[in-house]
Amino acid sequence: MLTCLVSIAKAQAPADTAPKPALTEAQVSTVLNQLKELESQILQMRGSNLASVMAKLRAGMASDQAAMSLYLECDKIVNSERKEVDKAEARKRQDAIERNMERNNKGGGAGNEEGDFGFAIRLGLQYILLTIEAHEAKDEDFKKMGPKLQEYIQAVVAAAPKLKGRAQGHLGNALTDRNPIVEAFNLNRFLNREKWSPRPADIGSMYTLTLIPLALENDELESLPTLWDARINAEGVFRKESMFAPEFELWTQNELPALRWQRATYLYEKGPSPINAMADMLKLIKENPGHADAPKWVQELRQMVNSSSPEQKSANIEPASGT
Repeated sequence: MLTCLVSIAKAQAPADTAPKPALTEAQVSTVLNQLKELESQILQMRGSNLASVMAKLRAGMASDQAAMSLYLECDKIVNSERKEVDKAEARKRQDAIERNMERNNKGGGAGNEEGDFGFAIRLGLQYILLTIEAHEAKDEDFKKMGPKLQEYIQAVVAAAPKLKGRAQGHLGNALTDRNPIVEAFNLNRFLNREKWSPRPADIGSMYTLTLIPLALENDELESLPTLWDARINAEGVFRKESMFAPEFELWTQNELPALRWQRATYLYEKGPSPINAMADMLKLIKENPGHADAPKWVQELRQMVNSSSPEQKSANIEPASGT
């Protein structure tokens, strides 16, 4: 059959003027049947290979030590074996990584400015697995990913004291090629999904890209204020535990009010009660008159109030025909 197709292709005119090849019904049927068989084989092999990789990732999640062992194994594959590095140089690199890991993990990581690297690797594995699941999920199954993502967020918040310095940096890059685990298993193609955050340490993006839009899609408007509160509270707790006190104070003064304004404007547009959202805006301005964005907030709220006034609404009503 393939020989037949090649012969047909050779008989055609040059590509820029060639008509589409004319196949007989028998040829069409034969090709489609072969494609169906190949598709089945590809899906089976792909599923088997992916299941094998995911099993290794889950094994790495068994403990911090297991996670670090998997990291070292993958680093060796990526940076030594595939690049045919001299064995002495490869051993030197592995020793340096092990020393750094040991130094980072002394004292459990909580009191270490570099955090707990082994724990960060394990948390990164959890998000990799969750992202692969989201990538493979059909639309209806994806709509049910919310509770699993919220469970992960809770784990990140609880782990905040361990996620500092190098540990937090690793978690932030866990889905990129900077993580040898991703590169060793060629996972890039499985780590992208619309409405899914590629940043495992960015709590805000998980809410704004996934959890809040899912609530909107599922017509759960009443849950939107609660989700926004959960997003802001989780981010606040995480930053308080992972930042130095002066940094967190600046975040509280500058970024937190901006987040609250973002919440209020979103709920004004899409939430269950625009009136409550406007009340939240007014309260926020009163509590933060010195904020850099306060003048802009006043202007935005004034426009909302004016557009909602009875006079404005009546002015927007078209006069009846014949009057």
